[in-house]
Amino acid sequence: MGHYPIPANASLIAHDDLAGIRVSGHRRRRRRDNRSMTELQIREATPDDAQMCGRIMFDAFEALATRHHFPIEAGTPQLADFQIKAMLDTDGIYGLVAGRDGHIVGSALQDERGKIVGIGPVTVDPAASDAGAGRALMKALLERSREREVAGVRLVQTTYNYRSFSLYAKLGFAVRELLSVFQGTAHGSAIPGAVVRAATPDDIAVCDEICRQVHGHDRHGELQQWVGAGTARVVERGGRITGYATGFGYIWHAVGKADDDVIALLAGADEFTGLGFLVPSRNTRLMAWCFDAGLQLVQQSTLMTTGLYNEPQGAWLPSIGY
Repeated sequence: MGHYPIPANASLIAHDDLAGIRVSGHRRRRRRDNRSMTELQIREATPDDAQMCGRIMFDAFEALATRHHFPIEAGTPQLADFQIKAMLDTDGIYGLVAGRDGHIVGSALQDERGKIVGIGPVTVDPAASDAGAGRALMKALLERSREREVAGVRLVQTTYNYRSFSLYAKLGFAVRELLSVFQGTAHGSAIPGAVVRAATPDDIAVCDEICRQVHGHDRHGELQQWVGAGTARVVERGGRITGYATGFGYIWHAVGKADDDVIALLAGADEFTGLGFLVPSRNTRLMAWCFDAGLQLVQQSTLMTTGLYNEPQGAWLPSIGY
């Protein structure tokens, strides 16, 4: 396994198989097709599963987005296929597939490169909805994290997908942040005295320490990957590194000692890849800068967690992973 290259779009969590969960006052009935949870087989994903999992990923996101009149977060079938293949070929990314009668009906991946695990994407074939695959995959991932005694588990859920929200709440996930997704070309002014440059391997230790100051843990594996890929940037003020971004878009995160550090990083970005970048909606200054810079609010998502969660002490942008 190696480090996966840069997708033009990114992942999150989409599935629609929450039979028996009440949504908006209506209970969805389980399809009477003589299938049961016991017929599902959950196993570890392999690179050979990538093509089928990529197709299911796109189909799931397309069905969800079309029904709610939002952009398709998986982009295109080719991008979904690329992302799944890349993730399954990355050290520290663990995947599961759900099968029935010899056919894959869903998959779930999670990033295990740090003390905090980030789940996603979790996708189920729309034709297999109400079959319990999404629930079974989530339970299997959570059981693995319990066995590994990880500090915490996180995911980013699409806000308009009430069904997935209901499942995660039932599984014990707590709501931590409403996130706003922005896209466009930024026209905001730069921060005086701030210098943004490419990150180097020598910067990683300092960046890890900033992340620990803000979040209580670092994201060393991700940072190291994106420094190697050439997408990571640091911001310096007064001759010292005060923040970093692993890249600019859906799959990347940023951390800064203050709002000005994250704003300087965003102002220096050439573009925002994928659906856009995520901003904690409670951060009034960052939100105001995005609007003033002419960026468009595309949609909103929800950061949900189990286990360890420290209220951030600084400025930050999550990735679609967490």
